[in-house]
Amino acid sequence: MTNAKNNKLIIPLLVLSIVAGMVFYMIRFEPTLNLKMLAIVIITVPVLAIPLYRNYKNAQDRKSNIPLEDEMTHLLEIHAGAYAYRWSMMLWFLIFIFRNKFPDSEEMLGIGIMSSAAIYGFTWLYMKKTGLPDET
Repeated sequence: MTNAKNNKLIIPLLVLSIVAGMVFYMIRFEPTLNLKMLAIVIITVPVLAIPLYRNYKNAQDRKSNIPLEDEMTHLLEIHAGAYAYRWSMMLWFLIFIFRNKFPDSEEMLGIGIMSSAAIYGFTWLYMKKTGLPDET
């Protein structure tokens, strides 16, 4: 298989395995859907949808012989990463202020990491929709 075919298969398989793992975990250990698990599912679904969307768009671009990376895409990722980093630092600051509200440090760390990933995804989508900020 070529590299393009590998990329077309790897991302959907990874997303499928993550979803299957979450489903098996919820069936085995969380028979009732409480607020914590509902929040994890709500955060995870958009985070998993972004790579699937980008994989689909890349496959369409390959068929049309459009380059996958251009200057605008590169700048979009740089700006989205910078804004996401800024917001994630504020989020981590709030998490550490309210660290006594979390039952254990593993949950605090998991919420922080998943929220940082979600912030990057939403920032990327927002900037893709509205355009890059003015660099003057």
